[in-house]
Amino acid sequence: MMLSPALRVTAVVIVSVVLHGYTVHGDPGTDPSHPTPGATDTGNPSPRADTHRQRSDPPFSWRTVPVFAETSNVTGVFDAEALATLAKFPFFVAEKAYDFDAPGFAEDKLATLATKLKALNPEIFLVFYYNANLDLTDYRLYNLTAQHAPFWWLRNDQGKVLIAPIDSGAGATPPFPYNAHGGGVPAYNFSFPELRDAWVQECFDMTSSGYDGCMVDRWIRTPFKGQKGFSPAVQAQFVADRNLATAALAARAKAAGTYLVGEGPDVAALSFPGYGPTGAKALQAQLAAAASGLGMLASYTPKSTGASFATQLAKFLVGMGHGHYFGAGSWTVGDGYREGVTWHPEYDLPLGAPLSNAVLNGTVYTRKFAYATEATYDTATNVGTIKWGTFPPKSRTPT
Repeated sequence: MMLSPALRVTAVVIVSVVLHGYTVHGDPGTDPSHPTPGATDTGNPSPRADTHRQRSDPPFSWRTVPVFAETSNVTGVFDAEALATLAKFPFFVAEKAYDFDAPGFAEDKLATLATKLKALNPEIFLVFYYNANLDLTDYRLYNLTAQHAPFWWLRNDQGKVLIAPIDSGAGATPPFPYNAHGGGVPAYNFSFPELRDAWVQECFDMTSSGYDGCMVDRWIRTPFKGQKGFSPAVQAQFVADRNLATAALAARAKAAGTYLVGEGPDVAALSFPGYGPTGAKALQAQLAAAASGLGMLASYTPKSTGASFATQLAKFLVGMGHGHYFGAGSWTVGDGYREGVTWHPEYDLPLGAPLSNAVLNGTVYTRKFAYATEATYDTATNVGTIKWGTFPPKSRTPT
């Protein structure tokens, strides 16, 4: 593999770091941009073998709207009220920066959170969040990359480490508190096979610590927006190396039967954080995902209420397929702000299995469901409506 001059360096690196059972040994006197003895360069990390088995997916039912939550308390731990609300969801994605200022690694804090949520709802499906671009400073994985700094971080043509800002999402409050590097975090330099292996292993460490699957953010995005000094060659090399890592993760997740949220046809589900405000384009993407059998996590716009919330939910119902979930809202919560931990009353209303795919008449999609619920969405006006039906009467067992 040819690297650009900005990524090709020669130095003495003597490090042995253990990351949940995966050990990286630096090879003294070698170029750290090349594989160390015994390291693979195939993009197939297998520090421990996984057997092929059927994938375990989140609980899914047409009885009511299939929903998920995705958020993090960045100023502390979730209190009893928040835990009780989150435990009502069948599906929860544990976002980054949880209890950020407390000592310890994020992975350990999230493992404790998993224990609390499973105690309240043993059937809840928990998904661990991490990133394919950003080296989040509270994660254990950052402790490993920092030992290899600056080589395992992306650098520009002058050798300066890229520092990427963290986006909390439109309307999310408070912001993610990543400021250790002057307002952001480094980005991974995936040209190192050892880093790719460790990054993939991160998911499976967490599925051994109370989590049922993993979500990878920025699967196809790059960290170069607003950055200077990155030649096209460096940017292309980053994409190629990052794709090796994500492909290896997808292959291993498939073999292990692990639920994986990311991008492309080899994952279980797509994450669509901008689903709510995107309008008709989001619906077309959802219809395409449903047609191809891909799941989807469709997030509404934070602080949405009334007609705006109803339109986003109606659009979702029109386009949803099996394995599609609606929810999220704010990715962060904190002192005095709890919008990300909200159980909307619509989540308890009757839905029923769809009677057919949505029918398009002019610019208006209509879809009917078994419990007499009907959803419409106008692609021209971006207005949706829902007429809720009723639950069927409970069957009686003869005495």
